[in-house]
Amino acid sequence: MMKQLIKDLHPYNTVANVSEDMTIRSMAKLIVKHPEIHYLCVVDESENLLGLISRKRLFQSIFSHSVSASSKVTELYSLLTSEHAGDLVIRHVLTCKESDPLDEIINLMISHRLNAIPVLNEVGKFEGLVTIERLLSKWLKKKG
Repeated sequence: MMKQLIKDLHPYNTVANVSEDMTIRSMAKLIVKHPEIHYLCVVDESENLLGLISRKRLFQSIFSHSVSASSKVTELYSLLTSEHAGDLVIRHVLTCKESDPLDEIINLMISHRLNAIPVLNEVGKFEGLVTIERLLSKWLKKKG
């Protein structure tokens, strides 16, 4: 996969863009209706990426009464008091640009143990996610 760019993976994986004020109930309905979605991408009105919410984080928030008491107090408090996407969003996420070399992003995903990475276009707008599954699919097509 040398010398390929992220944009060569277009179209990117299915994502669900949500606003910061979307309720946990609405997000849960969205995930149930579309089980192929692994991440909710929180964006502003201009489609700027604010952060991600994984299905796992949403699940933990809904069932936070089952979270171990040994969990960090601040994270547990955050999960217990969450009502909207803005309460759950992980804002500091690694991203890539469509012009980034694919091999560099694969190395980044491996070194940071990422299942997916948000893709931004050249003006910084969110375009979608590149996932492990998308990379494997591309590899399999190349191998025939």
